[in-house]
Amino acid sequence: MKYIAASIILFSITFTWAQQGRNFSMWFHNNMQHNPAAVATNDNDMQIFTNFRYQYFTVTDKPYQTISGSIEGKLFRSNTRNGYLGIGGSFMNDMSGDGRYSNNQLTIPIAYHLFFNENNFMSVGVAPGMYQRSLSPGNLTWESQWNGYEFNNSQPSENVANASVANFDLGAGIFYNYKEDNTRRIYFGFATQHILQPKLDFNIRDNLARRFTAQAGANYKFSNSTFGISPQVIAMFQGPNRNVMFGSNFDFYLQEPSKRTLFFQPTIFSFGVYHRIKDAVVANFQYTFQGLTIALSYDSNINTMLPVSKSVGALELALKYDIIWDKKGKFIY
Repeated sequence: MKYIAASIILFSITFTWAQQGRNFSMWFHNNMQHNPAAVATNDNDMQIFTNFRYQYFTVTDKPYQTISGSIEGKLFRSNTRNGYLGIGGSFMNDMSGDGRYSNNQLTIPIAYHLFFNENNFMSVGVAPGMYQRSLSPGNLTWESQWNGYEFNNSQPSENVANASVANFDLGAGIFYNYKEDNTRRIYFGFATQHILQPKLDFNIRDNLARRFTAQAGANYKFSNSTFGISPQVIAMFQGPNRNVMFGSNFDFYLQEPSKRTLFFQPTIFSFGVYHRIKDAVVANFQYTFQGLTIALSYDSNINTMLPVSKSVGALELALKYDIIWDKKGKFIY
């Protein structure tokens, strides 16, 4: 029975691997979740972010549920320095299955941003933190509980050792940003998570594989127009797993930002279409007003789950709030 228990746990880990690896559809709203060098690279002094993802809710009574939250800000930034420090905190929880298999990850990304000139800067960052896995074996049923007609939960169940394990985790990355003005920019970055491959054993030997992430994106508002595009791409590789997603948002500026400052923040309605290779087609809708962004996406899956999911993949809700302390540009428009 110990081998059966180990097999069940291994299947649970394998089946949920993609979701346990932060399979968010609107990753570009919070790049520091994938790359610590991207912390505090946005046009604000502080950013607060949270999102919630609910996946395969038509397939099982215990669907994938992922929630994350983060806060980031700038330190030692001034007009007399050619660089500044970015620091943040990020938390992610993912839960799935009858056994309530759960991952919790807490990181503290820290990055230094060096300006080459007023348009170009590069960042390097690290993210120390903690990674934890847990399982609730009391919610599972076992062969020893089968009485010939049904599972009797009052009967003894298997003893699963190490139902909760945690270890130190570490990530690092590099990030480049070119900004022409407040509506035209391009970025790209590369990061490695789980550098130390922390041990997270249950009844079986299991080290967390290193995860490599490359990301790139742009914002471009056309001259003398209220229309812009925001193409994005991300590619993640972890062990035998691949996750590549690309597409673009189409932005309609209902109110343009300040030309030389961002005290007057833009009002934007945006919709996007993306493709996660061999997995899903994704649509999103976003609205930004006075620093607050509300975004909703829907995944229509095209993978092997299609016969049972009927293309109902996932819903994802994201909220982001940008805070600007420096109001020197209040009357510059």
